[in-house]
Amino acid sequence: MSSRWMYSTLTAALLCPAAALAALVGPANDYNVFVFGTGSFASQFSDTEGSMAAGGNVSLNGYTVASAIAGNPALAPNPARLVVGGNLQASNGGVGVGQNGALYVGGTTSLTSFTATGGQFGQTLVDFSAAETLYRDLSLGLGALGANGTTTLQAGSNTLTLNGSSTTLNVFSLSAADLTASQSVVVNAPGGSTVLVNVFGPSATFQNGQVSFAGGASSAYLLYNFVNATSVLLPGSKDPRGAVLAPLAGVQGGFGAMTGQLVTGSFGGLNGAQFGNTQFNLNPFQGELPGVTPIPLPAAGWLLLSAVAGLSMTTRRRRARDLA
Repeated sequence: MSSRWMYSTLTAALLCPAAALAALVGPANDYNVFVFGTGSFASQFSDTEGSMAAGGNVSLNGYTVASAIAGNPALAPNPARLVVGGNLQASNGGVGVGQNGALYVGGTTSLTSFTATGGQFGQTLVDFSAAETLYRDLSLGLGALGANGTTTLQAGSNTLTLNGSSTTLNVFSLSAADLTASQSVVVNAPGGSTVLVNVFGPSATFQNGQVSFAGGASSAYLLYNFVNATSVLLPGSKDPRGAVLAPLAGVQGGFGAMTGQLVTGSFGGLNGAQFGNTQFNLNPFQGELPGVTPIPLPAAGWLLLSAVAGLSMTTRRRRARDLA
């Protein structure tokens, strides 16, 4: 039995067919920023245009949540809302257009000149623990998909070009190092097609440039999937202009904008600062993710898969050496 066959079989065993996922699957679909598990969110002197949910503690100063969403106290839940699994400490801001949004808090609340006239309620809207499992498994499943698009990082100009021709789904595989090194990023794909960028590496930074689109591609159909990154930085000098799924990462943000939905483990400031400053612009993900849902495995299963992958790489190296 070849190691390549074993790897392919085990990888396929982790994935099962399912219905295509329109937009973001699960509770994050309803939020501009979604922090699962017990992750915290801390930011100041900025805003989130859509609603926000975080499973841990939330600290806000000079901050507006759902700044582009009209609240409606007659609806349950309020369409303009801040959902907090832990404790909330907020000052000098509010929730919703005209501050008529609502708060849903699982822990204690400390408010100073922070207004949500739609009321305050207990947090029963989101199961943040289940969401953590969902998005970590989803990220692994998407990361296992083979690339059908090409990536080119041009030396000198540091322009990263993603070329895809599929009218439905364009998948790219990219190293975190190349994303960090890039300045201009050009996404070239047919209009209406979903663009999935699987990023591999421990740390990535969006910096010193811009993201643009060609061939009809649109930011609403772009998803960056940081499969194994534990750190994603948004210093403010490059707007990703797409949704970001970073289930293992703590995202750190400086002054600047991110136009798209964020799903992650925590958010805070750069270089150890408590507060981030990123402005999150409302741009709901509209792409259609492939009909693949990961089947959770115990840790031993992932270790076995990693071991077989390593064996396969070793075998290929030995064959190459023997042919040399």
